[in-house]
Amino acid sequence: MSTPNIAVKRRHMRRGNMRVLVHIALFAVLGIALIVTGVIGNSKLAKATDSYSDTARLKVYKDKASGLEPRLSALFEEFEVSKNSIKNKVMNNKRKSVNEALDADIASGLPDEDALLKAIATYTDRAFDVISSDSDEATGTKLKQKVAGAQLQLIQELTAEARASAESITSKDVRGTMNARNTQHYVIIYYGTAILIIGIACLLLAGVLCALWFTKDSEGRARVGQAIEPFDYLLPFLVGVGVFTLYPMIRVLIMSFQENYKLTGNNLGTATGWGLGNYNFILNGMGKTQFMRALRNTALFVLFTVPITAAIAIVVAHLLNRKSKLNSLFQTAYFMPMVTTATAVGLVWRWMFNTQNGLINALINFFTQFFGAPNNINWLQSGAADHAISMAVLIIYGVWSSLPFTIILLLSGLQNIDDSLYTVAKVDGSKPARIFFRITVPLLSPTIGLVLIINSISAFKVYTDVFVLWNGSPQDYQMETVAWYIFNNIQTADGTHSLGIAAAAAMVLFVIIFVFTMLQKFLQRKWVYQ
Repeated sequence: MSTPNIAVKRRHMRRGNMRVLVHIALFAVLGIALIVTGVIGNSKLAKATDSYSDTARLKVYKDKASGLEPRLSALFEEFEVSKNSIKNKVMNNKRKSVNEALDADIASGLPDEDALLKAIATYTDRAFDVISSDSDEATGTKLKQKVAGAQLQLIQELTAEARASAESITSKDVRGTMNARNTQHYVIIYYGTAILIIGIACLLLAGVLCALWFTKDSEGRARVGQAIEPFDYLLPFLVGVGVFTLYPMIRVLIMSFQENYKLTGNNLGTATGWGLGNYNFILNGMGKTQFMRALRNTALFVLFTVPITAAIAIVVAHLLNRKSKLNSLFQTAYFMPMVTTATAVGLVWRWMFNTQNGLINALINFFTQFFGAPNNINWLQSGAADHAISMAVLIIYGVWSSLPFTIILLLSGLQNIDDSLYTVAKVDGSKPARIFFRITVPLLSPTIGLVLIINSISAFKVYTDVFVLWNGSPQDYQMETVAWYIFNNIQTADGTHSLGIAAAAAMVLFVIIFVFTMLQKFLQRKWVYQ
């Protein structure tokens, strides 16, 4: 082996070895830092949980201490001590003593149980003193026994309930009450466990690399470094995919099995249970009618819009591909919808389809006035009475809005076809129609297949069109789509709408799109030119 090759090999070995060492150090430092951060976050969460538990226990004593009042009132009646002034005096004294004890407990940090139970005991003693002053000795003795028994029973009940309330507070409950605005170190507290797990994983990776370092020779270490190198370049992309694509998909899948999942109010991030309730609701329950109607509207939109758009786009792209002085003008005209705000365009289309003053009805009446009386068609409000009319509006608007992107893709495919094929065909005397169907369409079939798949996926997720055309309320005209149904469940929080239902509908839509796409890819093998 020549000297330059040896030098290059040694340089690659040094780079590989150095890469392994750098990754060991990075994973070790990162792992330790994440573990420490996770431990700190979990520690802060544990302290917050203890604080919430103490508050819950204190609240039980404060709210339930009045339970002694009806017990003593019953004793008053039993011993025929019914002077309202005395009872009011006792009760007021009780409230005052308990509240004073609570305030003192909060201010001084004394154990709440001791302070509050002492307040209750003080009250019962005071109650006995006030009542016994108006009673004879025998009655006072019996009353004292009764008061002592009521005091003991109440204290036992309060103690048990307070401890149960404190023990019911979990870290998940506390984490759900936090928010980024009002909680210091919110991120490390809320994601402490996840940070800890990632830190442990980083340390494990550092350990694996250390093991490889000590068990392999220099060439083996260099090969490990070369194997790691592609992942260094892919890391930003993998992080982005994991955070913004993979995690949301997994979270939606999990959420679809969480019944009555909430992200608002006091029950933040909680669900009443796990199961198939969300799927049962949309496929067989109260939400079946609307979801199936949305599914039907979406299917009709896809089956009509996608092939019509593809057919028109092929013709337009073929015409735009010809050399003409007006090509730039035509391209600008056809691509204009792509750069126009959907809301503004939707308002224009709503005006065009207006029943009384719309342009569409005006043109129809102009051409039909010679055959009978003009008849204004109720385009947008006919969903319930004549579904086909409203569906025609949605399909027309969908075709118009998806044409620009489809034309761009097909035009790029046409420009990649070799011009010599057209020249040879013309020399052979082939007519334009034969050239189009025998050369253009077959060679454009890969792009057509791509367009059909992309437009199908986009059409299944149609939302903006129905929202704009029907002023945000397509349900009033039975023109819902699955994407709108999902958004409506996310936006509306009541007994029949929830994030879990929206997630279940999203998963059903995902499965339908996946199956439809795989079916398209399978069928395209038979006609797409390879």
